[in-house]
Parts: sequence; C-alpha cells; structure tokens
Amino acid sequence: MTNRNPKYDDAAWVSLFSVPLHRIRPHFWTFSACFVATLIFYICAHTIAADNPSWRQTPTLVMADAARAGAFWLFASPILLEVAIMVFAALYNHEKREEGRREGREEGIAEGREEGIAATNAAWRAWNDRRLAAEANGESFTEPPPDVVNNPPSGASDSAAQTPT
Repeated sequence: MTNRNPKYDDAAWVSLFSVPLHRIRPHFWTFSACFVATLIFYICAHTIAADNPSWRQTPTLVMADAARAGAFWLFASPILLEVAIMVFAALYNHEKREEGRREGREEGIAEGREEGIAATNAAWRAWNDRRLAAEANGESFTEPPPDVVNNPPSGASDSAAQTPT
C-alpha cells in the first residue's frame, strides 16, 4: 500500500470541480494560448486574405470561426499538453541517462588507468628488486626490463600501460 495524498488521487475526481487546481491550471493556459493564436490567425486570414476586406464584417466572421476554434481547442489542448509533457520528459530522461553513462564511462576509464599504472609499477618494482638482489649477490642479471608496450602485465590494459615516472 502506498502513502498517497488523497488530494492527488485520480479516482477521487468525480467532476470538474473535484480536480485539484494545480492539475487544471496548465490545461487552461494551454487552451488559452492555442485559442488566442487561432483567433489571431483568423483575424489575419479574414482581413488580409479576403477578396474585399471590410472591417465591419471581420468581427462577425472571426466570432463565427472562434466558436469552432474554441470547441476544437477545448478538446485538443489537453491532448497537446500531455503529448508535449511526454516528449519533454522523454528528452529529459534520455539526457539524464546519457549523462549517467558518460559519468560511468569516465569513472571506469579513470579506475582502469589507476589499476593499469599500479600493475605496471608493480612489474617494474619486482624487476628492479630482482635486479638489485642479483647485483647484491654478485650475480649477473640478464632479465630484460618489463616491456609494457608489447607485453603488459596481467590485469593491465594496453591503453593504461605506461612506464613509471
């Protein structure tokens, strides 16, 4: 069972008046913006594109079109708003996912470099210890130094293998 606030429970919305105001506001503004844009379009269409533009007939023609536009946007604006929300949410989620992948990749590369450098340094230290031990015993030391370019130590990657500095 989830702890949901009953104010936000969709099942409790039995009429328009029971829908919370924060859910109605975006739909109202979307409807208003679309309706006003349509009215501006109709005003321009009737005054500019008409054969005989008459300012006295324009309000009547625009109001006749406004009723159709209002009915259309009354049903289309919630759909438009929900689709826009879904598109922007998908874009936001995609960007966050890519950002997480980039961060993870960068962390993995950094960790891999650290492990490669540590393995390379360990191979050089071991070689140097054997060389010093052989010199201390008076023996000749003929073992070649670790070749980190062609023969990286086990567990190190080629790109992370570097000579110690």
